[in-house]
Amino acid sequence: MAESEPLSRRFFNALMGLGFVGTLGGFAGTALAYLWPMPDAAATSEFLSTTRGKVTAAELGENEGVVGRSPMGKVLVVRKDGELRGVQATCTHLGCTVAWNGESGEIECPCHGARYALDGQVLKGPARDPLAQVEVREETEGLRILGPVS
Repeated sequence: MAESEPLSRRFFNALMGLGFVGTLGGFAGTALAYLWPMPDAAATSEFLSTTRGKVTAAELGENEGVVGRSPMGKVLVVRKDGELRGVQATCTHLGCTVAWNGESGEIECPCHGARYALDGQVLKGPARDPLAQVEVREETEGLRILGPVS
């Protein structure tokens, strides 16, 4: 039986380095997968949708709001004074999802307390930039998100 040659220190260090790089690559891949999630099937529709499906105007009562997905990302649509108003639902401070508070008549960020008016203007920081307004049209199939208000 032939004797095996002992491992040299240089070869052993090279193997350890490759193992470290492989492990680091696995962690980096996981982190990137978290930062770039798979596109949501609901986000490919022109209509505002939630996990329950398309949102219709009939589902929104006066002074109620709903956050859903659209090709523009998360959008908040509110019915106020019989009119549908829409804004991007991502806080401009750190990217949390905002929500409508019907009692105060303001859009609120639950993470750091930023408040916005219905037109997206900042009422209270820490956010400095307004929410982008979104054009919404009521159709029989649901609420169509047309894009940013120009």
